[in-house]
Amino acid sequence: MIRGRITGVAVLLAATLSGCAPSARTTSPPPDPVVGVTHTQDSADDYPAAQVEAATAALAGHPMLQNQYLMGWGVDNPEPSPGVFDWSTLDQRMNLIRQTRGVPVLTLAGAPDWMKGGSAGTTDWSRLNTAPTRAHYEDFAALAAAAAARYPQVRYFQVWSELKGLYNEDANRWDYEAYTELYNAVYDAVKKVRPDALVGGPYVVLDTWSAEGTPAPSALSGPWGVVDQRALDVIDYWNAHKHGADFLVVDGSSGTRDAGLTTDAFDATAMFGEVSRWLRAHVGLPVWWAEFYPTQPSGQAWPQESPAPAALTVAAVAQALRGGAARLLLWQPQASADVPSAALWTTPTASTGAEPLPLAGPWTWLAANVNTRTKIAYSPDGAVLVITGEREVLTVNLTASELTSPNQSAPLSAFQMRITPRH
Repeated sequence: MIRGRITGVAVLLAATLSGCAPSARTTSPPPDPVVGVTHTQDSADDYPAAQVEAATAALAGHPMLQNQYLMGWGVDNPEPSPGVFDWSTLDQRMNLIRQTRGVPVLTLAGAPDWMKGGSAGTTDWSRLNTAPTRAHYEDFAALAAAAAARYPQVRYFQVWSELKGLYNEDANRWDYEAYTELYNAVYDAVKKVRPDALVGGPYVVLDTWSAEGTPAPSALSGPWGVVDQRALDVIDYWNAHKHGADFLVVDGSSGTRDAGLTTDAFDATAMFGEVSRWLRAHVGLPVWWAEFYPTQPSGQAWPQESPAPAALTVAAVAQALRGGAARLLLWQPQASADVPSAALWTTPTASTGAEPLPLAGPWTWLAANVNTRTKIAYSPDGAVLVITGEREVLTVNLTASELTSPNQSAPLSAFQMRITPRH
């Protein structure tokens, strides 16, 4: 849990121009960024400000989506007893998002103990992933509505997370009926107090398996694996019985559960594009990847300081966007040994502050430059990825060898990413 408040984080204020006549032309605000991060228990407000200057700089370089959970992952129990609220740590995390110019997202997940069979006034963090009982769905919905009313700056709300605590062991499938009942209670409560809020679900994990190992095969498959039909059943039931939704939320990995990668790590990122395309056509809602994990080759632990995991992450984003995905959130922007994917900054220690990692600059660039009209192209041999923004180009070497790209004057080293002016 968070200890201590943010101090010394620079507040970025717009310059005020005095003595200038107002422009007769009005412009609409720019669209919200398509990439962002999900804060967890360790983030830029959990350390002295001097230790996390690189972290706050990475977040504030350009407005990006910043997601926080209602309970847990850096935030204390918001309602430890019925009607007794403690918003202090969620206020702190929202303050970090505000000070770093973030576009806030709130994941409505994590239920107080008294909603799931525990005692009021206590918090057993080992049961964080336990869902509220059906008798308390309306209580959880009321808590979600209270949060939506308290934080009017939050437009986006994801309902629950990975159907945690909602598996039907007897039927060996997700309890999508229970989830949809919970979702509808939350949707109705949030929309009542915040008609402007945008709410999405079902935040299901799209497990994939090898062709030989899948226990529940679906027709959605590729060289990267076969999507588990039980996850698609969740989407179908929720989509048919939801009271409403503004976007569809999923998460997944490019590696299979039983065999890991079934093709090259970079080729496997095509999963994010093909699945996004299928979901967009099947459901007809904007597709959000609340979590996405491009799988690294087995037995080849890339260190966070290597450019390889950063290049793999950008490749996954590019594939998802080509498939029509609307938003992608990077889980845990601070490096951690238990999350084997690229991060934006290193973990501070007693003697060293956070340091930017190879993904930090490109991630900020993606937040500033990528939208639904962005041109994404590959070289004929698939070795080079080129993402073209309005004024600049991000070029990515997708190989472990040095190569020369036609749009670059100098060679790119292994997995190097380079931002250059657009010609």
